[in-house]
Amino acid sequence: MYDIVKNTMISIFLAVIAYLRPLQGELSSLFLIFFANFIFGYLSGMIANKEDFEFKKAARCIGEATVFFVFCTCIYAIGKFKNQEEGALQCVSYVTYVVIYFYGLNIIKNCKKIFKEGSTPWLIFAFLYYVLRFEFIERIPYLKSYLNTKSNEEGIKDTDRACQTGRGIGTDCVQKK
Repeated sequence: MYDIVKNTMISIFLAVIAYLRPLQGELSSLFLIFFANFIFGYLSGMIANKEDFEFKKAARCIGEATVFFVFCTCIYAIGKFKNQEEGALQCVSYVTYVVIYFYGLNIIKNCKKIFKEGSTPWLIFAFLYYVLRFEFIERIPYLKSYLNTKSNEEGIKDTDRACQTGRGIGTDCVQKK
């Protein structure tokens, strides 16, 4: 009985791997970026913040990675069901590049924390962070407008929060009854 279950599980696993074969490069890229994020986040916490290993942070990192793996495989599966495999692959590729951008920024920010401010490695990572955070966004469609919209929304939320707590200034707050 054990052999039947084992062989069935192996067959299912191999079938899933074969089905997702066109996503191998994208999923490998996601794995690498999440692994690097985990390692450099751990090193940053350990070196810069004098933190010990926390299972809660590790579980969060694994959970975030799982969400994106499942998201990308679902996009691919839906595209394949709709007989639009190429469009699905392009969409998965776009999602992967966005993940690489944002998690890459986080990795670089963590690398800055690892090194002493003003040291050569710190200057390199500070420069890379500046280029990717402020200059590179000009080249990515919709990213600059998204970041501007996001910062405006956060400014509005901060104003609303100040008004609700009574710390708003003058005409910025409208009293609600």
